[in-house]
Amino acid sequence: MKLLRPCFLAIIAFLYVLPSAATTYYCAPGALSTGAGTKADPMAFATAINKSIVGGDSIIVRGGTYSFSSTLRISKPGTSGNLIHVVAYPGEQPIFDFSLQAYNSNNQGVLLQGNYVHFKGIIVQGAGDNGLQGTGSYDVIENCVFRWNCDSGLQMKNGSNNYILNCDSYENFDYETNGGNADGFADKQYSNTGTNTYEGCRSWSNSDDGWDSYQLISSTIYKNCWCYNMAPAQFDMTNHIRYTTDKAVIDTYTNHIIPNGGNGNGFKLGGATTVHNATLTNCISVSNKVKGFDQNNNAGTMTIYNCTSYKNGQNYGFSNSTNGTLTIKNCASLSSTSSNSFSCPTTESNNTWDTGLSCSASDFASLDISQMLLPRKSDGSLPDITLLHLVSNSAMIDKGTNVGLPYNNIAPDLGAYEYTVASGIETPTVSKLTIYPNPVHDTATLTFDSSVSGKITIKLLDLTGRILNTQEGDASEGNKITVECSFLPKGNYLCTITGNGISAVGKLIK
Repeated sequence: MKLLRPCFLAIIAFLYVLPSAATTYYCAPGALSTGAGTKADPMAFATAINKSIVGGDSIIVRGGTYSFSSTLRISKPGTSGNLIHVVAYPGEQPIFDFSLQAYNSNNQGVLLQGNYVHFKGIIVQGAGDNGLQGTGSYDVIENCVFRWNCDSGLQMKNGSNNYILNCDSYENFDYETNGGNADGFADKQYSNTGTNTYEGCRSWSNSDDGWDSYQLISSTIYKNCWCYNMAPAQFDMTNHIRYTTDKAVIDTYTNHIIPNGGNGNGFKLGGATTVHNATLTNCISVSNKVKGFDQNNNAGTMTIYNCTSYKNGQNYGFSNSTNGTLTIKNCASLSSTSSNSFSCPTTESNNTWDTGLSCSASDFASLDISQMLLPRKSDGSLPDITLLHLVSNSAMIDKGTNVGLPYNNIAPDLGAYEYTVASGIETPTVSKLTIYPNPVHDTATLTFDSSVSGKITIKLLDLTGRILNTQEGDASEGNKITVECSFLPKGNYLCTITGNGISAVGKLIK
């Protein structure tokens, strides 16, 4: 498995080194099928993907909203040395909106069928089924967002050796099953001998599970991935209103808030006693309704190293005594409703629940869950957070065993994050951010606790991390700031306060 990472790095390094003979097509919202495909005269996206593109060719997607009523099929194959690139124009945000599609299990938004395709920087929303369904191999899906779809945001149906990097999937809801099918990421394949890798991905507030590998017959690697708030009891369908019949159903509920019946697991590693060999490293699972890490009925080999599970119904649930094997080391568990369960054949050591070890709130710099929704960095990687990072005097430092992951000092630490002097930041100076009213109208008032005074920066962002407005404030002015919100359309947003040693984030609803 370790050979996969250099392979994917080589692919990423090649992405923009295109051969001289490669063809580039530019697309833009509202462009005509008769467009030349140049930067000055772009063509419709549906026209571009039906061109005779070959490995090394690029489709550059300009920013803005593209409205589609039927599935987009990307079926042309690249090669191992020349990927086909379907990528956002640098610095711009294209949105593929499928809200005109009918709710139907055959109505995927994007159907990625080709091998050796690089799909980057695009928001896929509102599809009648999966936002994107992948059936190809050796594809790279990078810096994409999947939201408000009527089944799982991203589903890998067939194919292998795909790399999903720095993607977010959130608020997907399947209302025909009362939320029972819509996962953030679903890897559900029935014949596959390769390995798919997820790295730096986040899944939150989906109606079912964060990752669901039900009946997956394959191998999967999860590296530095986050799950949060799966299957919230009440689901906000404001962004899911699709067409007349759907709207009539949803409008029977107050403010489009409907009950949700999804499962609510973070990482669900299998089902139906199929063999799924799963390896998870440095992952965190937080505040999910049922389990943070769930065996279900996986009959494969499960390996979990240096992961942290916090405030789930059950942090680790491996309850099938007759199927599957588990190796779990250097992991942390804090504040679950029910005790962990390890009924399948298990090799465990150096976890916080093992003899002589412990885990408490005082071990961590922060338990501020909202940090999981902070905007990504400019390169698409996960934000820097203090949530679940160890403090300098934590008893969890140097209590791990060597499992082949990097570590400092004499031994690995426990949990997802290795303590370093640079990253061991103490609890942020802001302990609480309150936004009212919320939902907001023309303005919102922010109040916060702070022990310092000075200039701060307030930003309003959409849930992809795109900055919508920035204003300056002063923490000494009673720690109460008024923010202009009249320009925001209805939806969900993030509000951040930074500067002068202050760091806080809150969710804002318009």
